[in-house]
Amino acid sequence: MESTIRFEGDVAVISLTGRLDSGAAPLFDLWFAGQDKPECRSYLLEMSALTYITSAGLRSILKICKLLEARGGRLAACAMTGPVRDLFKIAGFNQFVALYEGLDEGLAALSA
Repeated sequence: MESTIRFEGDVAVISLTGRLDSGAAPLFDLWFAGQDKPECRSYLLEMSALTYITSAGLRSILKICKLLEARGGRLAACAMTGPVRDLFKIAGFNQFVALYEGLDEGLAALSA
């Protein structure tokens, strides 16, 4: 799996590529810990190239949610493929991670 981060105004956009599974999740957690900026309160996961996610990947995302909740921030996700979106909804993640169809929609919502 590959992860990149860029900043669009006050929103950190994390693009995920490949598979976020039990092998990749711990590496993603370490990567995120090195990239996170305590002053950043809005993260948007851009997932158009994420082909697969497991419970380990969901756990990594949950960690980010809890971190942002503690600092009064928000996490959203956008551009998900069908299977990834389905798993998010089945697991109930759409109850605390806002889901948007595209990058522009997600950025507009987090920038408001």
